[in-house]
Amino acid sequence: MPLACQSFDGNRSDNEGFTARTKALIEQFKTSESPRYLIAYSKLYTKENASNLACLPFVTRIPETLKVVGQVIDQAWDMDGWQMLGEANEYQRLDLGHYGIDQRWLVVYSKAKEQRAQKTIAKATDKEYEKVKKQLFHLQAQRFESEQAAQKALHNIVKKLTYHQVNHSKLTQYVQYAKKGRPTKDTPIKAIGWQIQASVVPDPDKIKVRQQRKACFVIGTSIPEKELTDQEVFAGYKGQSAVERGFRFLKEPVFFVSSLFVKKPSRIQGLLMVMTLALLVYSVAQRRMRNRLVRLYDFDKERNS
Repeated sequence: MPLACQSFDGNRSDNEGFTARTKALIEQFKTSESPRYLIAYSKLYTKENASNLACLPFVTRIPETLKVVGQVIDQAWDMDGWQMLGEANEYQRLDLGHYGIDQRWLVVYSKAKEQRAQKTIAKATDKEYEKVKKQLFHLQAQRFESEQAAQKALHNIVKKLTYHQVNHSKLTQYVQYAKKGRPTKDTPIKAIGWQIQASVVPDPDKIKVRQQRKACFVIGTSIPEKELTDQEVFAGYKGQSAVERGFRFLKEPVFFVSSLFVKKPSRIQGLLMVMTLALLVYSVAQRRMRNRLVRLYDFDKERNS
């Protein structure tokens, strides 16, 4: 149920906004009843906001930009005993301390997400191949003063590859003599250059790791399991979509919201208040209808039995 709503400047940083909002919630809960838990977007979870999160019962998605997320997903794939989470998901649970907070992280695997990841990685692999093919073409046109310099130049290209590995490399020596014409054994050497040629192929191990990481996401919470089970953590996180669907009508062309022009921020806030109120009325009506349908279903079931 949308009970309150507040608008912010669209140019404001999400990190700054979440940090400020978290501090405000902590102060608010000092004088009111605290919620069972709070759910927020992954921007909530930052090192700068960790001290505030330690004071709140939160459920959030852990940002994939954190290096530790990839490590945790890799660790989960090395473990046995994936548990079912609904009909289309499986998960592994890991207890750890991060940012100074004792947490429970759920590594959630989704078959649908894996299928999308395979398509995404296939396109990324083809794109990377075209890029590295051009780099290797220009590399073989260069001459290096030593074998080590040539190998280093190749290494600088290869170390940036995400989906490929070197399949073949070849070093060729080129001697430049001080005199023109056919050289003899006594002809002095002016310089020696080295050419390196290489080719790459997709690396199945790298691709597999990437696909496994893309097929999973991590949900973190600071709430003990006795207060909130793993299934409730997942259900609570997925419940965000219900809120998002409620406000999705703002972008629907049939409502013409984008065509409205207001000059003052106060008028924008007023418009948002009216829409939030409308969404509240709609949600209440929807809730009552669902409850009514459940009672009718139970009544029919009891009568037929």
